[in-house]
Amino acid sequence: MSAPVYPPVKPNRRDGSGQFAGKTDWKAFFKKTIVIVFLFSLAVHVLLLIGFGGVTLFKGRIGGVPFSAESLPSETAQTPPAPPEEEMVQEEKSADPNLMDEAPAAEESAPPLEMMTVPGGASWAPAIPKDMKTSLTGSVGGTGTGTGTGTGTGTGTGTGKGTGRSGMKLFGVEVQAKKLGVLVDISGSMQSYIPAVMEEIFKKFPDADVVFMNGCGLEDWNTALKNWTEINEQQQKTAKENKTKFIGPKSMPKPQVVKFNSAEASDSPTIRGTINYGGFRKDYPDLYDKLARRGNTWMVTSFADSHAAGLAFDQFARRKVEAIYWFADFGDPVVGPAAEEAAKLVLDNKMEVIIHSTRGLGKAGDWIKQVNGKIVQTKLEK
Repeated sequence: MSAPVYPPVKPNRRDGSGQFAGKTDWKAFFKKTIVIVFLFSLAVHVLLLIGFGGVTLFKGRIGGVPFSAESLPSETAQTPPAPPEEEMVQEEKSADPNLMDEAPAAEESAPPLEMMTVPGGASWAPAIPKDMKTSLTGSVGGTGTGTGTGTGTGTGTGTGKGTGRSGMKLFGVEVQAKKLGVLVDISGSMQSYIPAVMEEIFKKFPDADVVFMNGCGLEDWNTALKNWTEINEQQQKTAKENKTKFIGPKSMPKPQVVKFNSAEASDSPTIRGTINYGGFRKDYPDLYDKLARRGNTWMVTSFADSHAAGLAFDQFARRKVEAIYWFADFGDPVVGPAAEEAAKLVLDNKMEVIIHSTRGLGKAGDWIKQVNGKIVQTKLEK
């Protein structure tokens, strides 16, 4: 009987049996190690890539948040953007010169040079002051000289003429001023002249400051009140002696300067009218509406006997006008402390005075000479 035949035994690497017994397979060992290191390195790089990529994407989202306009259709996205808010505000400031009110402080432009004596001068030269409007003829004011230096792309000196209004004529009288104050007698006998007067004013000086008053007297208030009271008391006494009813006010209110469209001005007899005449608002409604819409038109209240033209001169001095056109018949007195104070305001502020009378210089002759007033020779038709 022959011995059994067994199949050959497969070498076992784990127990070292067979041909591997007692011998290490270094080639397999290093191959396995390199694979492990490669896989580990790959995992680390993948993790780093994910980490840095996430941070980058996160930063990109913060720095560039898309606007809602990106999701809109192309027609909407291509719509040009609205102009900046500052430009829109500047556009809204355009206004009719006849509607200008007291010069805003806001006004929002470069500060005036200290050397300039009129408000609104620009901080660059040559320039037109910001509150100066050209007339309908396009002329722009006065003359002057000056020197200056500047730096920028270079340095240098120079001379030049100012930009005041030059050679502007008002009723034939040359006026050098840029800003005009207008004082007009609006009493019943003078109202028919006012449309022609204001037409010329608005044509040559559309931004003029206008003050209306009943009468043309310029006298101290206490003196005017005393004189009026004496006359009024005598009239009451005469009515009582004659056993007739006294018709009229028993006191004269103290005058003040109010807006032309205010209730106080509207209630003035010269505006609302009396039993003797219709009144300015009724007889000249279009001109009244135009004047009422202007921001720089005023009225001196109270009676003609209050002789309160001094309040108008105070107003003009505060408004920094450079010339005053005064239209009246000059039948009322221009005397006393108030007249002296008005003359001082004119001379101290170097204002031009243009007198336009319907009946000569009347009771204002001495005062007009004191202020070197210019006389208009043009005769107005009613």
